[in-house]
Amino acid sequence: MPAALLAGLLFFGRTFDFYTEGPYDSSVPRPEKILGYGPGERHTFYHDQERVVDALIRSAPNRAKKIVYGTSVEGRPLRVVAVSSPANLARLDQIRKEHEDLAQGKGDPNKTVPIVWINECIHGDETASFETSMWTLYTLLASRGDVAKALDKAVVILNPVYNPDGHERYVVYYNSISGGSAAPDAFEGMVPSTATGRANHYRFDMNRDRVAFSQPETRQEFAEMLRWGPQVYIDQHGQVASYFFPPEPMSVNSNVDRARNAKWTERLGRATAKAFEAKGLGYFTKEDFDFYYPGYLDTSTTLTGAIGMTHETDGGRRVAREREDGSTLTLTQGVFKHFTSALAVVKETAKGGQDILADYARFKRRAVSGEAAGKFRRVVMTGDPRELSRMKEHLGYAGVESRFAQAFNQPDAHDYWSTATGPQNFPAGSLVVDMSQPQAAMAKALLEPGQDFEPEFIKAQVDRFKGTKDPDAPDSAEFYDITGWSLPYAYNLKAWWCETAPVVTTVQERSSSVIVGSQLGKSTIGYAIRYTDQADILAVADALLKGVRGGVTTKAMRLGTNDYPAGTFLFVAERNDDDYEKTLFEACGKRGARIEPLSSAYPESTRYSPGSGSVMALRKPSLAVVMGNGTNLAQSGALWYLMERVFMLPFTPLSSGALNGGNLGRFSCVVLPSGVSTASSGGFADWLRSGGVGVALDAEWAVRESFTKLEPRKGESLPGTLFRAEIDPASFLGYGYASKTIAVPFSGSPFFTAKDSAISFDKDEKKSLLLSGWEWPDDTEKALHGAAFLQDISVGRGRLVAFLQDPTERAMWPGLYKALLNSMIVGSAG
Repeated sequence: MPAALLAGLLFFGRTFDFYTEGPYDSSVPRPEKILGYGPGERHTFYHDQERVVDALIRSAPNRAKKIVYGTSVEGRPLRVVAVSSPANLARLDQIRKEHEDLAQGKGDPNKTVPIVWINECIHGDETASFETSMWTLYTLLASRGDVAKALDKAVVILNPVYNPDGHERYVVYYNSISGGSAAPDAFEGMVPSTATGRANHYRFDMNRDRVAFSQPETRQEFAEMLRWGPQVYIDQHGQVASYFFPPEPMSVNSNVDRARNAKWTERLGRATAKAFEAKGLGYFTKEDFDFYYPGYLDTSTTLTGAIGMTHETDGGRRVAREREDGSTLTLTQGVFKHFTSALAVVKETAKGGQDILADYARFKRRAVSGEAAGKFRRVVMTGDPRELSRMKEHLGYAGVESRFAQAFNQPDAHDYWSTATGPQNFPAGSLVVDMSQPQAAMAKALLEPGQDFEPEFIKAQVDRFKGTKDPDAPDSAEFYDITGWSLPYAYNLKAWWCETAPVVTTVQERSSSVIVGSQLGKSTIGYAIRYTDQADILAVADALLKGVRGGVTTKAMRLGTNDYPAGTFLFVAERNDDDYEKTLFEACGKRGARIEPLSSAYPESTRYSPGSGSVMALRKPSLAVVMGNGTNLAQSGALWYLMERVFMLPFTPLSSGALNGGNLGRFSCVVLPSGVSTASSGGFADWLRSGGVGVALDAEWAVRESFTKLEPRKGESLPGTLFRAEIDPASFLGYGYASKTIAVPFSGSPFFTAKDSAISFDKDEKKSLLLSGWEWPDDTEKALHGAAFLQDISVGRGRLVAFLQDPTERAMWPGLYKALLNSMIVGSAG
């Protein structure tokens, strides 16, 4: 450690004693003996934390077991440590099986012990929790006082670091420039965004990812958590002005069983408050951190049956920082607060073990029986089988059971997209999700069209909006995150919810009817790919990249006995080399695209044919994504992830400087995420005018850069809501969509109106636009009617496609992916 840093720490006020839980087992080494420094005296690297964890486990093998449950994107092991008394650890597998039975609505809660899960460092630069894990683990293993008594009655699962990639990125940078200064403006506090550690490798905030379940770390941790079925889940964070622990303020998601959640957050909160007050530590509760969005760790785990809680500390990121009142906040202080709260929760859970287990078992029985879901007993979704398969896989990451069914009739189906209610015949291959299952609360939270806000919460927000609020109420709207996320809307699927769940027959996963190679009839004319799913356009992109030449129809055609709508992809033999079929078939087989031979090129009922000018030639994709500059990232992480992991499309990551000084002529399309700096004054605008295609994921950027003169309409800022919009069937951006109605997200303000839009909000003010989430009365829809969501803007011989809201945000909106892919792959056709 730098001498200046050590010397500085000696003057940072009060000390914190981590060794008051004695007597201690002397055979268990204290972490500072391994590290060479004390708690919070510096930031610890991942490999050093690993040394401490392994040494502690080796010293007490009858009390701890390490379980590696996965690997981070960058290849670091993801692990948890199970800790309990020797007697409990000896029967750990049996305890897990007992919890598995409880989660299935079976078993006896009186015959097992509760499990407390302590999660550290999901936000990698909220570093206090990472450091806390080592002293918490030591105390759980070495204490022979009250902590040991608690572990006779409970099992603790400790995750030392949820997000090792983000933590390592931040700590390597910070330790390389830290001099130990506590000055508010010290250089070590100025971290470039490329080095910040909140997010994972793809710059996802994983404490928002448990709706999309997009990131590998999310999927792996959630699966491991479900294996254990904890009764309490603590997620330790930073940074706040003091220390936060629940109870939470409104709004609380109705699916968590609000009464159960209130009972236990009150009890555990009071126990934590007592521990803090005994040590002279400050805290606050019942403010700021709501419990509505199911994508948080605390909300999502509560939906599984645990009492999920966010704990936020004030010390972290920097080793020391001077406050406005002249006192000094240290990393050590933040570590001590997390350490104190974790032990308080473990002790209180052990004390109320049978009570919390009984409540958990009751919650699960009501889930499995279907009672908890009320009238919302079933969801049925129809659509392209490939999209339905992705939905099924998505639900599986959340632990939600779903199945494909034979054709059946449902007497009481409520259409998600209209007010229609009544009998509905569903085709074979429909995806069915019944709410009578262990993860019913999660299923309902993810799938239902909308959630219920508490009446008091609604009144408080509306009163504030109208200027008639209680003088003691907050000055701003109390939304901590988005309010609309329903997965059927997010996927743009036809869906119905049902009041009953009559028996249906399960069938194998629906086939996408892909026939390739020798199974496919040959054609001397060429082949067509009907575009109904993202797999189709991705297969086209793959074929183009390998030298196959193709086009896209802009008009409907009838060739022989077959009808081909606008947006069909055509590959004609005349334009290709002799061996093009093999490459084309391989691309379709890899992606699962449907391909069919053309039996004729002669137009029957229309004048359009494969040889007419209505077929635009597709250009070989050469894609670029602007990532930011050398020190600051644009909001490019979600697109980066989608390009690499979902679309699997090659692209060139550009710095923003390349927009004005680089050779853009080699690209067919350049995508600009939010946060990209000024570009129109130089080469980028010239490139567009000469025939380039740009895609702006933030329409406000296009307005600022004067590429369009959209008229802003100011409405009250939205917290994140889903609205009904309409697709222009004449626009290439709408290719691949079966319906012209689509769900789109919006948060913030303003909205923009335009004469022509590829996707827009209906101008008819009598039609409701809200699908899911919050809107402001007599405000939001007035501003939204007639506004544009997606625009195709002509710029000289080129074009700029502009989205009102980023379709890649959080990887949450698969229903918009075809529009995005159209802009990147079809946009350069001519």
